[in-house]
Amino acid sequence: MKKLQLITSIMLLAILSFSCSSSSDDSPNNCEDATAATATAAQAFANATNENYAQLCAAYKDALQDQIASCGDPNGDLQDLVDGLNCTVPTTTGTLSMHLGSAPLEFDRITVTTTGTTRHVHGERSDTTSYEINFDVEVGQTGANKINNFQLRLFSQTYTPLIPAVFGNEWGNNITINTSSSIVGTFHGELANPGQTSAQDLLGGVVDIDF
Repeated sequence: MKKLQLITSIMLLAILSFSCSSSSDDSPNNCEDATAATATAAQAFANATNENYAQLCAAYKDALQDQIASCGDPNGDLQDLVDGLNCTVPTTTGTLSMHLGSAPLEFDRITVTTTGTTRHVHGERSDTTSYEINFDVEVGQTGANKINNFQLRLFSQTYTPLIPAVFGNEWGNNITINTSSSIVGTFHGELANPGQTSAQDLLGGVVDIDF
């Protein structure tokens, strides 16, 4: 499982923007150090895997609590982050699959994480590290073209939708169910690596997951 996108850049900026003034006896430098440590822990947690999720979550929570002690938390924003952390590894079941040309590709390790109004879907295969899928869906939104930031990693190449398509398989997606515990939809289209030196024909993409 990759990088759980639990901490958005907005949240990181919020953490970094907290004032280093404090009613405690700690010096401003201690507050700055605690704030920097929180940002580092947040980034590590955003890239957590199944194996280190609980550990990095706990480290992030500790960093937030250290920042509260060093900098204060007059509005309770940092404490809200602490209270909102669930350090239990999330579980997701269902189907996340597609065909690349005629070759089927299915991901059996699926994670869904929600930050603010954005759900991040991540898939991997348990038998190899060579395949990975990531995309975002806004909470509650259904209909055409609701999948954002789609990426498919094949070996060392990252593929994104090729718009417009070269061979006619235009990128498209449709989310039919998007609840607090389920995402169902389809996706398809031509994908290309950043230099457009390699392309993939994605057909019959299916997301049907419960989390």
